Amino acid sequence: MSSFTYTARDRNGAQKLGVVDARHVNEAREMLRAKDLFVVEIQEKASTEGSRPKRKKKVKIGDMVVMSRQLATLVRAGLSIIECLHIVATQTENSTFADALNDVRLSVLTGSTLADALRRHPKVFNEKYVALVQAGETGGVLDQTLEIAAQQFDQEADLREKVKAAFVYPMVVMFASIAVVIFMLVFIVPVFANVYVQFGAELPPVTQLLVTMSFVIVHYWWAVGISIYVGIKFLKKYHASPKGRRVFDQLSLKLPLLGKLNRKIAVSRFTQTFAGSVQAGVPILRALAISAQTSGNVIIMEAINKVTVQVKEGATLTAPLEATGQFPPLVVRMIAAGEQSGNLDEMLSEITKFYNRDIEYTVGKLTRIMEPAMTVVVGGIVLFVLLALYMPVFNLTNVVHK
Repeated sequence: MSSFTYTARDRNGAQKLGVVDARHVNEAREMLRAKDLFVVEIQEKASTEGSRPKRKKKVKIGDMVVMSRQLATLVRAGLSIIECLHIVATQTENSTFADALNDVRLSVLTGSTLADALRRHPKVFNEKYVALVQAGETGGVLDQTLEIAAQQFDQEADLREKVKAAFVYPMVVMFASIAVVIFMLVFIVPVFANVYVQFGAELPPVTQLLVTMSFVIVHYWWAVGISIYVGIKFLKKYHASPKGRRVFDQLSLKLPLLGKLNRKIAVSRFTQTFAGSVQAGVPILRALAISAQTSGNVIIMEAINKVTVQVKEGATLTAPLEATGQFPPLVVRMIAAGEQSGNLDEMLSEITKFYNRDIEYTVGKLTRIMEPAMTVVVGGIVLFVLLALYMPVFNLTNVVHK
């Protein structure tokens, strides 16, 4: 519960000053409105306890799925959008999401459209969601577009889970192997290094490299840590830049094994969003722009933007898509069939279903390939360390005799 200081006016225009306790600013406004007070200014009082402000929770994709389905059901039941938003907000456990919904409700209550109210919270409601809601409001089928949005988010969540599952085992093995190597460099290699020094044995280049690595990690671990930290920060900053994002995204499409999977994921996201937008009645150019943003890959996004420009000039979808060279022939042929038959949204949905199945199959195949591959990699690392350690041992007899 927070305290809010306010300046308001009553029905006679007299100014009123005071303090009201509420969970959030929107609730405080509603409490004052119930007292026939019209808010001029309101702000939260500074806490005297010196406590840190609560960290805002991230709105997860699962929250969006549940909210959209609930909202669609309530709208279909005939309740006003104000009542629907109030009910959904009270049932939402995420405080950040509840605050955003309450603010949307207040905006709609003061005369804003639902789409415009959602647009004021871009970190919660993305462009795709706002466009679907706007199309539903315009066409009088808000419940249908909300259901489509829920399906879109649900499919996106399912896709993310499949991709994450494919990389769980390799990541665990990779971190385990790194931990083992660090343990050997810190505790085992120095012991062998002391033995070699005592005998004055000449070390092979591989062993010398291993001993040097051990010395650096043991005595200059702080420098290694700083170097890794700076390197990660640099890569993150570079990836966040337009040039870096383009380089990384282009590389992700050309990686061995993973390149094809990344392309399938980007194409699936594009066709999924495009299908939902067309089905909801979003204009084709607007639908292409939204779909480009949700593809998740700059290279695919640029290709779609080129297609959008040519479609705006009067071209069909098929020829520009094929000219980009970024979309598989199957996608191009099915979109062409959809354009000719007038069932573009159905064809796009079929493409999405096909690629979702294909992604699932590819992920399973990659998992089966990665398991023995990671075993070979870890075995190779351990073999390299052991050989590097024991190669001088085989020569110690000659050194001792000398």
